[in-house]
Amino acid sequence: LISGSGRTTMPPLMESGKIDGLAFIGGSRAADRLIKAHPEPHRLKLFLQLEAKNMGMYLPDLFEDGMDGGNSGDWNNIMGETIAGTLSYNGQRCTALKLLFVPKSHSEEFATILAKKVETLSVGLPWELHDSNDRSKAKYSQITPLPNLSRVSYMKELIADAIEKGASIINQRGGDIVGGPESTLMVPAVLHPVTPNMRIYEEEQFGPIIPIAPYNSLEDDVVPYARDGKYGQQVSIFTSAVKSNALTTAKLIDRFSTIFGKININTQCGRSPDAAPFSGRRSSALGVMSVRDALIEFSIPSVISYKDDGRIESAREEVKRGVA
Repeated sequence: LISGSGRTTMPPLMESGKIDGLAFIGGSRAADRLIKAHPEPHRLKLFLQLEAKNMGMYLPDLFEDGMDGGNSGDWNNIMGETIAGTLSYNGQRCTALKLLFVPKSHSEEFATILAKKVETLSVGLPWELHDSNDRSKAKYSQITPLPNLSRVSYMKELIADAIEKGASIINQRGGDIVGGPESTLMVPAVLHPVTPNMRIYEEEQFGPIIPIAPYNSLEDDVVPYARDGKYGQQVSIFTSAVKSNALTTAKLIDRFSTIFGKININTQCGRSPDAAPFSGRRSSALGVMSVRDALIEFSIPSVISYKDDGRIESAREEVKRGVA
């Protein structure tokens, strides 16, 4: 066991050439640097879980009967999954939803309703209690500080770039820093409309920003984003349980099966039970994670072969007679 910062310990280990297997969870650029540091990288058995830009797709059939404030029917579940998918752990997980595609004719209403729900989330330190004078009924903070000031600066850069290019922060106090200039406690920001020329459209924010991208056509706007994108971990497809166009959903599943490691229907992106495979493609992963698959990833089969000239079978028969 070698203890210490990964940036300090890992490069010398890789440069030594004595490492035969690398299991790494982090960013693709860091993984690339480590692999290239090995003098014989072809020897490495690799298992990588990297970044992602998981998208949520909201199909047109969801909006046929209106949104009703996001509180009834399909919408009650979908809004809950959207909030959890974008902001659990402050959005700081590779499996978070990081870009929401919504039909253009409904995107403003969607953004407004989502923003109101985001405004109800409690923001504070992890041990702070909210919403009740009765301690037994109070709840802990739902949005907590980011790990460092550099992460806050990056969030501000993405927000400023989006605003400069035409997006707006929809929720009250979105993007505000609570607690002074040295604080890392940031109020989530709902951004709309997000367009392809904005950094947030392509870059993984890994933080409490919810970008909403209006689309005119699934075929022209959403499918190409998946098909041509850098990442391929997961996607969430949200569709009506009552008015669903099953053929549209089935076609998307078929097309996305070669792009993403996991396709979620009416639920957020996330880890599966450890008995199920957890994988990804492109710059999101290399290898498959589960209890069984993890063992296979780092196992190398060896074959023992021989030519049977009759003596082997004769010896086998003698053993059988001896046992009998």
